[in-house]
Amino acid sequence: MHLSSLQTITMDMMCNFRKCRRSLSNQAWVTTCSHAFCIEHGQREFKRNAENCLTCPACGSELRDKFDVIQADLKPSETFKSIVLAGLKPDTIMDVAMRAMSFWSYQIEQETMYQESMAKHSREKLVCLEEINNLNLQKIKAELETCKRKIVSLQEEYNVKRRQNEELKARLEDRSRKIQKLTFQLEAQKRKDIRGNNVEENSNINDPNKCMDISALMRKRSASEAFVFRPAKEMDESHVNRLCSPKTPIFDFRPKSSKRQSNFKFRPLSS
Repeated sequence: MHLSSLQTITMDMMCNFRKCRRSLSNQAWVTTCSHAFCIEHGQREFKRNAENCLTCPACGSELRDKFDVIQADLKPSETFKSIVLAGLKPDTIMDVAMRAMSFWSYQIEQETMYQESMAKHSREKLVCLEEINNLNLQKIKAELETCKRKIVSLQEEYNVKRRQNEELKARLEDRSRKIQKLTFQLEAQKRKDIRGNNVEENSNINDPNKCMDISALMRKRSASEAFVFRPAKEMDESHVNRLCSPKTPIFDFRPKSSKRQSNFKFRPLSS
């Protein structure tokens, strides 16, 4: 498991300061407790004072000795590589190399543990998200089924309304045809009545019996008035002129008396 993790993890170490996780490629602050920090956090945490003792920000270990924390060059020059272990015995060189490899192995192991922790957290979060997704999916499916049933109900209602609309449309067309037919019949009847009235008037004019009836009606109408004949009198010229005026009636029409008297009266001229 560690070998596969080592193959996938980058060769650069990461800053062990909380929530920093910055890649260490050029320089770093390293401690005897096998922790490494970036330049920014190392200078802030490991600034030596005579009054206090340094502690590791990662594990809290005390760093009392001068070489418990140093600033290391992660990309040394060729001259430094050729002289740093020169003059040391092979067992000392192997001891230094083994400690350096242990430091690097610890950093890789810590990075692996961190990545595994992040992966575990991501899996747990994924499980929670899947559960939430399943709940949302079930809710959406229920809403979808409700919408489908509602669509079916609305489709049935639409079909019923459409049939009713077609029936009403057919009835309206039938009523419109009946109204149009009745309108034509009414117009024809009006024309027929007009022609019948004209023929009746013409027949009344040519019928002598109808003419007699009209004369009788005229006599009956004028029977309520009495006709009086007045001969002209010997009058002076002014009186004659007044009588000859077109506004002066020549004949005297007076209402008929209720008593039985002759309608015609003769009145001679006075001297």
